[in-house]
Amino acid sequence: VVLAWVAGVAGQLQQPVLWDGAAYALLAAGALAAWLVSRGLRRCRRPKLARASFWVALALAGFAYAGARAGARLADALAPAWEGCDIELVGTVDDMPELAPDGARFAFAVESARALPMTARELRRVQALDAAAGRPLPAAVAAAETPVPSATMDELDDEDEASPVVAPSGAGAPQVPSRVWLAWSRNQRDDRAVADAPPPLHAGQRWRLPVRLRRPHGAMNPEGLDAELWLFDQGLRATGSVRGQGRLLDASWSPIANARQWVRDRLLLAGTPPDADQAA
Repeated sequence: VVLAWVAGVAGQLQQPVLWDGAAYALLAAGALAAWLVSRGLRRCRRPKLARASFWVALALAGFAYAGARAGARLADALAPAWEGCDIELVGTVDDMPELAPDGARFAFAVESARALPMTARELRRVQALDAAAGRPLPAAVAAAETPVPSATMDELDDEDEASPVVAPSGAGAPQVPSRVWLAWSRNQRDDRAVADAPPPLHAGQRWRLPVRLRRPHGAMNPEGLDAELWLFDQGLRATGSVRGQGRLLDASWSPIANARQWVRDRLLLAGTPPDADQAA
């Protein structure tokens, strides 16, 4: 029984290209039909044919399941047109955050997303990036340029470029994956000694965050970590950074992750060397 299922999954993994989702639905229907045939053959006292039909049903079901899962994972991705745009995400910290010298990195489970107003300078940046990639701007960003049709970018002074250009409420919502990997860093323009650190993050917290996302990319280092593969394996289909200040909406409890974080923080505190003044 297990070998038949594994054979179906292994067969799907040999596909160079995924089929359309409807093909895997048909295979699932075929698996159900083969299982019904096996039950009929068993009633007719034909155990060998019934067993063979049952194995075929399991193999087809494994093939269809693996293909549908792969298609769902690939479809859960950041739309290329929204790469680099200002987006507001609402969701929860999905696991224990990782500490970094300049802030924290964490998995974020997305509940909803909406386009944020952008300044004229930011619109120009996104337009240049999308033009270089040969793809159109998303509807929300393209429509955001309409409030200033008479002004050219050269005519905009610093105050105009810093003023937000609001996208209309009828624009489409950004297409973002269900889980993303975010970095929340100190303000890079400030001295690290005085820059505000990100607020304390804990698994289970629900935040509203302004972010910029991009599709996963990794360094081309044969001896190093395959970052894209690691992100794909973790179900993190986009990376990004928090831009500005977020808003904590709820602080629900995640027992296991918070217990791990408590132990981690205590170990870090125990291993922290004393300050120079105290040592003196």
